[in-house]
Amino acid sequence: MPNLFSSMYWLAKILAIIGILLAVSSWLFAKYQLLLYYPVMVNIIFLLLFSYSLSQPQTIIEKFARMQHADLPIEAVQYTRKVTLCWCLFFVVNGAIALITCLIGDMYWWTIYNGLISYLLMAILMGGEWLIRQKLQH
Repeated sequence: MPNLFSSMYWLAKILAIIGILLAVSSWLFAKYQLLLYYPVMVNIIFLLLFSYSLSQPQTIIEKFARMQHADLPIEAVQYTRKVTLCWCLFFVVNGAIALITCLIGDMYWWTIYNGLISYLLMAILMGGEWLIRQKLQH
């Protein structure tokens, strides 16, 4: 899976560059609020990555699945496509809520959502998907 790791390496670089640009912009313009948009940008980047993979022969979720099971049946490939689509929907909703917390401008709600709730929702999605996958495999 060298291609997948190469993609992840570039994704990490892009996210780091966005973080640095937001930090520098915040410092130059003396507006810390620009940093609050980092979670929004992360969701946009992940949405672009996951949605782009839907147009490819293998989605990003399928690539992850093939790291454990090189031979995936067609049903599993179809399932990974649905999971990729589900993550795209998650990134849209999560990014929109993160944007709303930025626009509201209340640090308490921004921190609660972006520092806690969004991670809990991500964990619930991952855990729920894992449970569904276990049920489907057996």
